[in-house]
Amino acid sequence: MVNPLQRYKSISVLILDDFSEFRLSLKQMVESFGVHHVDVCTNAEDALSCYSEHQHDILLVDYNLGDGLNGLQLLAELNHRNLLKYGTNYVLITGETASDLVMGALEYRPDDYLAKPFTKTTLKSRLDKLVEKSLAFKPIYTALNQDKPKTALELCDQLMAKNKRVGIECLRLKAEIYLKQLKYVQALSIYNSILHKRELSWAQMGAAICHLALSQSDQALSLCKLIATKNPQAVEAYDLACECFIQQHDFEAAYAITQKAIAASPNSIVRQRQLALLATRYNELEIAFNAYKRVMQLAKYSCLAQLDDYINQLCVCTQIQLTDQTNFARRAKKEYPAIYRTITKLYPGVQSQLAIEVHQVFVEYLVNKDGAKGEKLILVIDKIVDYPDALNSAFINLLEIIMKHADIKVVTAKLDPIITRGKAKIISHEDHEKSENFNQQGMVKYKEKAFESAQGAFATALANAPNNPNIALNLLQAAYQLHKQQQKFTLTKRQFALSLNALKTLAPHDHRHKQSQSLLNFAKAKLTG
Repeated sequence: MVNPLQRYKSISVLILDDFSEFRLSLKQMVESFGVHHVDVCTNAEDALSCYSEHQHDILLVDYNLGDGLNGLQLLAELNHRNLLKYGTNYVLITGETASDLVMGALEYRPDDYLAKPFTKTTLKSRLDKLVEKSLAFKPIYTALNQDKPKTALELCDQLMAKNKRVGIECLRLKAEIYLKQLKYVQALSIYNSILHKRELSWAQMGAAICHLALSQSDQALSLCKLIATKNPQAVEAYDLACECFIQQHDFEAAYAITQKAIAASPNSIVRQRQLALLATRYNELEIAFNAYKRVMQLAKYSCLAQLDDYINQLCVCTQIQLTDQTNFARRAKKEYPAIYRTITKLYPGVQSQLAIEVHQVFVEYLVNKDGAKGEKLILVIDKIVDYPDALNSAFINLLEIIMKHADIKVVTAKLDPIITRGKAKIISHEDHEKSENFNQQGMVKYKEKAFESAQGAFATALANAPNNPNIALNLLQAAYQLHKQQQKFTLTKRQFALSLNALKTLAPHDHRHKQSQSLLNFAKAKLTG
């Protein structure tokens, strides 16, 4: 065993903080522990370069670093680039006490978290535990850093045989190795063996991830609920539950659980993006607008930013412009120039510039639908037709909005095949077979005058085929008949929003149009009355 007085001699430390006094204080502390190699940096960019060169054993990183990446974004960047080596201990230091910031920090899974102010004794105690573990697992970490997972698994077994105290950590690491290799059955076996003895949240979470990957969403969901019951702040369990609901095509439940997770921890790009996508599905455009705004704020300096976020925000703002005549619509339109500038700066490629150009021309066309504006729009569409590469999903969404509202036959004829091809390549949240099954169940219940059961079946059917006007009509009719029968109205606002969106496609001369408007007016009166 390494002498506790000597263990720090071979340890290298990187300190990152933008305040010189605190940097000096930290440096003096770690040097007093016996550390000989200490590097200090004032910004994340320099820290990235320094860590890439020296592969430090411990990173002491302040959360707030002024302009540029913050401490969390640096951790995300290191992981995103696969730069963070096994055995490196990332310790986040912060003076922030707001619960949303603390939750956000813990979600990124630093190896430890220190709140200012802290003493030298506290720092030493925390680092002792990290260093002791790193030394015990060093051969395993070396194998993993050399991309030798089989060797690492064998070394885990050997360490467990020698040292019973680290047995649970060895099992945890083995499961994580299998997860990284996508060997979910083997990982699940380990997690279940742990859970058979002790109910540990991380093992429950690992097992839930395996179940979901194996398309066993019911088992995964049960574990997520168990985790959240014990710890209502376990937002990772909410996120995984959302994925379970999406796998089950229960988008309303996915939307609800995402909102719950956002309330607990809003500083997540991925979570805000999910909220925006689900809100758009239910036509709750203000929620989607604000979620994308938050994504853009969080995306500054972040490796998790995506071009789709900015194009989807253009789509949301455009839908608001087309359906809303209030101050909110005027505020949404004012976002266009800033979004254009950001896309041009961050994504200067041909496809992103085409997206900006077609959107600009379409907005001009909406203001004044004269022949010249229509011709200009057709010319831009021709560029898109000739574009050789596949279009991303957000671009397809934008083109679909343009096709629906341009009211130019040539534009429709040119865009329809592009959109059809594009949507066929995008992973869809629609399940038409499931939708048809539930629609049939609803029809049976409706004929039996079991209108409450019929409404539930039609609601599930519409969630799985949100653009189907016939199912939307069935749902509204069942809600209407249930009200007549039992004097209760149970249609939700989200179900109404889906129905409204599906029935927008009906032309005035369609035989279903008059009935749809009557049912929509009835439902709207009940929801707002």
